[in-house]
Amino acid sequence: MSKKIWALVERWLTIKIGVEIRCCLTFFLMMFFYCVHRLLGGMAEANIWHIAQMILIAYLFGWVQALLHADFDEMDGLGLKEWAVLILGAAAYALTAWLGQWFGQSVAVTFLFLIYMIGCGLCTMLIYWIKRTIDARLLNAELKEFQCRREE
Repeated sequence: MSKKIWALVERWLTIKIGVEIRCCLTFFLMMFFYCVHRLLGGMAEANIWHIAQMILIAYLFGWVQALLHADFDEMDGLGLKEWAVLILGAAAYALTAWLGQWFGQSVAVTFLFLIYMIGCGLCTMLIYWIKRTIDARLLNAELKEFQCRREE
């Protein structure tokens, strides 16, 4: 395989892995809220159609974020673009919940879900920022150590 093709495959895999991680995280966060809502309502079962919708919207929006270069794992601050991605994403999830009747058309629960997803997005951004900061510090320390060894 040529270097050019391999570079494209690597780039695609990097994007796909990022989308898969975000999709799984987002699905888990939605599923957690949904299950707590169901349990508080006295129901111990989940609707398989609701679960399918959660997976679909998480995966779809994950790819939209990747294609718009608006990935949470690459954001350094909360500018206009980041807030727009965060709020539009949470609104897409809340709209899907409303249309899919995940919470029985309850405006209050759907609005609470919207706020929850915004909060989860902010926490996710913070976690990724902390991870990148630690990774950068460790890489800089390794580079300094390598440079010192080279000089000796």
